Amino acid sequence: MCGLCGYYSTAPQSPGLLARMNSTLLHRGPDEAGEWKHGHGGGEIALAHRRLSVLDLEHSHQPMQTQDGQLTLVFNGEIYNYLQLRQQLQERGHRFVTQGDTEILLYAYREWGIDMLSHLQGMFAFVLWDATQGHLLLARDHMGVKPLYYACDGKNLVFASELKAILPHPSVSRQIDLDALSLYLECQYIVAPRSIYSHISKLTAAHALLFNPVSGQQPRMWRYWQPDYANKLTLNENEAAEQLETELRASVERMLVADVPLGAFLSGGIDSSLVAAMMSDIGGKAVDTFNLGFKGNVANSEHKEAAMVARHIGSHHHPLMLTPAEVLKALPDWVDIFDEPFADQAALPTMLLSAHSRERVKVVLTGEGADEIFAGYSNYSSRLREEKYSSWLGSKVSPLRWLVPLLPSIVRKDRLVSAIGQPLERRYTTIPNIFHRAVLQKMLSPAFRQVQSCSLADFAALAYRECNSPHYLEKLLHIDARLWLVDDPLTKVDRASMAHSLEARVPFLDHRLVEFCATLHPNFKLKGRQGKYLLKKVAEKYLPHEIVHRSKHGFVMPLSEWLATQLKNTVHEELSPAALGRRGLFAKSALPGLLQAHYSGRKNHAGRIWSLLVLEKWFARYAPDFYLD
Repeated sequence: MCGLCGYYSTAPQSPGLLARMNSTLLHRGPDEAGEWKHGHGGGEIALAHRRLSVLDLEHSHQPMQTQDGQLTLVFNGEIYNYLQLRQQLQERGHRFVTQGDTEILLYAYREWGIDMLSHLQGMFAFVLWDATQGHLLLARDHMGVKPLYYACDGKNLVFASELKAILPHPSVSRQIDLDALSLYLECQYIVAPRSIYSHISKLTAAHALLFNPVSGQQPRMWRYWQPDYANKLTLNENEAAEQLETELRASVERMLVADVPLGAFLSGGIDSSLVAAMMSDIGGKAVDTFNLGFKGNVANSEHKEAAMVARHIGSHHHPLMLTPAEVLKALPDWVDIFDEPFADQAALPTMLLSAHSRERVKVVLTGEGADEIFAGYSNYSSRLREEKYSSWLGSKVSPLRWLVPLLPSIVRKDRLVSAIGQPLERRYTTIPNIFHRAVLQKMLSPAFRQVQSCSLADFAALAYRECNSPHYLEKLLHIDARLWLVDDPLTKVDRASMAHSLEARVPFLDHRLVEFCATLHPNFKLKGRQGKYLLKKVAEKYLPHEIVHRSKHGFVMPLSEWLATQLKNTVHEELSPAALGRRGLFAKSALPGLLQAHYSGRKNHAGRIWSLLVLEKWFARYAPDFYLD
């Protein structure tokens, strides 16, 4: 796990620029730093890397080149099938001088060109310079576990693992993307390929980009992988469970390859617990497990369940017990770690848990992705029930579909009413919903409303159409995997863990496992109202019954308590006419009205107020002079 950055510029840049860019990624790779520059076409190619050494500790330095100097690479992540690829490439005549996975990428490209992507199994983001072809190849892994940002004006290309490493380049504009701001207000994060800056994009998961600096053409981008939901396996329940167990164990085992100590996040829920149990079973020894819980009688703290699992699997368990007030102390670090607006409250405990884990291990396995692959969220069953009504009430011949836009916004935000007024592909817009679009439009200033050109429903509709499943449930799962999963949970874990130089691996998102799950009938994922149906069948072999079948709990922060106590004065300051209220984004009465409704007890706007608080803290740190006229 590492950080990378670099650029192609039409003219040589100042000598210290690349080092300044790379220094912003120190937290992602404290073990080594490397830089490489090369003149090309009157301009300059530059690659830099920060290394967190996990494999081949004494070698595999980056940027790495082939022995003839024609290919140069910077790489963040892990290639889990690198040993198999190494053998294949050796049989084809390639020779290696290191024992890690980085060199494998160079010779996989030499052997297969851009088709190398179909051979890779892992989490990765990399940039490769091909001197012979005169182009740069950027690629991001299948499920978007590893981040990659870029800015391209047709002449200059700048790229990095995080936004903060792109911003020092003089060709990159810091103009705020107002559509991205609107998306953030809808769902507490910014959906790829957007970023908070108009001229910087996220490379979307399972995509690659090819840039020829001297061609004068825009970069060519393409999707290189997509799960196939159309071709289902014919398996009975026992056969499906047996094969799922085999596939998941294989994924966990692939992720145990490291030359440094490994551990596991253990929340007490089924996903992380099953991963930890399989780690212990495969390795034949106790693993280190880590959990954060709240002291006292605080709802949604799962430390007791995590301790139960730890005892059951015999792990060396390391709980971090804090008061809610102690968790809140991590808030000042938030905007430095998440360098665009991001308001998932679970990031706070993840940051602290990562720091705690890093004291003993360098790599952890986590349970992210299981909910989106196996239908773990309760909203899936309710959405399927509601769709039986909305499909009839919102049909093309129904007059209700045409009446919905005429209703007051307070009525249109009702989920069923909103669905009736939308075509099927736009009825589900992923999770969570912070400000409903209908309500948000009334809150925004006329200037902000006027410049908007997209909504979250546009991105959801695109994901809906690209999914080839005939089943509505799998359409919903695909939407969440493409929007919510990548840009919220995976972003949260990557930034929070890498802020403390901790590598997080995600067994449920090995793309081969995802491909297998796509071939399973939806009834194996959601049966009646029971989500993760087949996964629970597997988990029963490894975990206590009460863990497998307990109701789902998220790690929810006591926002209402915070907003009423420690954060009350801060909220009123940050959302005042002198702060967020002066930026020209909201109608004059919108923010005072929201606060009055919340603090009077008429409404619970805790999640919305938190998102606005985070937004203003981001403005104060990165764009203090922003104002929409």
